[in-house]
Amino acid sequence: MFSAPRFLIAAATALASLTGACTAQPVAPDDASLNSRIAARIDETLAEGVAGAIVLLEMDGERQVFSRGLADRATGEAMADDNRLRMASVGKLYTAAIIHRLMLDGQIDLDRTAADYVEPARIEGIANVDIATIRQLLNHTSGIPDYYDDAWEAQVSTIARNTADTTLDHIRGREADFAPGEDSGYSNSNYQLLGLVAEAVTGQPLGDLMDSIIFTPLQLQATGYNVYGDPHDRIHGYGRGDDADFDTFTLQDNNGADGGVLATANDAATFLDALFASDGALAEIGVSMLSDKIDRGNGRYRALGPTYVEHESGLTLVTHSGYIDGYVTTVVRVLSPDITVIVHLNCSEPQLAGTLARDMLFMLAAEGEG
Repeated sequence: MFSAPRFLIAAATALASLTGACTAQPVAPDDASLNSRIAARIDETLAEGVAGAIVLLEMDGERQVFSRGLADRATGEAMADDNRLRMASVGKLYTAAIIHRLMLDGQIDLDRTAADYVEPARIEGIANVDIATIRQLLNHTSGIPDYYDDAWEAQVSTIARNTADTTLDHIRGREADFAPGEDSGYSNSNYQLLGLVAEAVTGQPLGDLMDSIIFTPLQLQATGYNVYGDPHDRIHGYGRGDDADFDTFTLQDNNGADGGVLATANDAATFLDALFASDGALAEIGVSMLSDKIDRGNGRYRALGPTYVEHESGLTLVTHSGYIDGYVTTVVRVLSPDITVIVHLNCSEPQLAGTLARDMLFMLAAEGEG
C-alpha cells in the first residue's frame, strides 16, 4: 500500500526507469559471466545502504533467483530464495484477477458500481461510491479518496490487521478527489472496495476466492493472503520517516485487498506468467486486464489492474510496484519475448527498486547483441 505522495514518487521513478533507451534483444540469464555481472549490479544497490535484495530473472521459462545481503541485520540472517515477500500493492494484481474472473463468469459488470453489489451500511458516506464504476476502481479514475494518507500511516503500528471497514471508516464523509473519469489518482481505497464487491457477489471471503481461483490451480504453495506468522516471513524491512534504520518488521500493514499477498519470488513469477504468457493458465484474465487502457503519455498506460508500457525498443510490458515502510517490490512482465523481472528490497527507497529492475532488464537485452 502507498500513501499518495510516496506512490507518486515511486511510480514516476520506476516507470521513467522502464522507459529508458534500449534497442537490444534480451537473452536468458544462463551465462556465468552474465550472472556475475547481475550479482555485482545487485551489490551496487546494497552499497546504497540497503540490507538485502531478492531478484528473480526469467527468460523463456529459464528462471534464476539471486538472493543477496541480509534479511535481518540484528541476527545476520541472509536473504534466502524461499523467503516470502511482503509485496504490498503488487497484491492488487491478485485482487484485479479475481474481479476479472468474476466478470468473465458473468457475476460482475465492470460498468456498474460498488454500491450495486455491496451492503449499503458498509460503504455509506464514501464519496463517489455510487457513481464510480468497477472499471474506474480498477484503473484509479474513481476519484474516491485514498485512505492511506499521512494520518493513517502514523497509526499503522497501532492498527491490528487493518480491514476493509477500518480503512473505509478513515475516509467516510471526506469529499471526492474528482468526479469519476475526469482525472486519475491512485487510491488504495479502490481495491478495498473491489474486495468487498468480490465477497458480496460470491458470498466467500476474498482469501478463499484467491485460493480457489489462483493459488490452488497454479499450485502456489508458497503464496498466501492475509497471512500472519508465516515461518518464511523472515525479511526485516528498514526505514520509516526520517529513520532509515527503523526495523518495520512488526508493523504488519501488509494485508487487505490492496496489498495482502505474501509470496516467494518464484510463486509471484508463476502468477505473472500465468496471466501474461500467451498460453498461460490465466491468460484469459490477463487479456481482460489489458483490454482497456488509459494513455498517460510517453508510452505508459494505466490498464485494468497493471500499468502497461510500450517501450521505445519495441518491447511491451506490464508492471506494478508495491511499497510499505521498509519494503519495496517492482515486478515487470515483458509480453514478447517472455521475460519476467522481480526486484524486492528491504528498504524504503522505491526508486532503487525501479532502477535495479530497469538495469536487470536492459542487462539481459544488451547481452543479446553480444
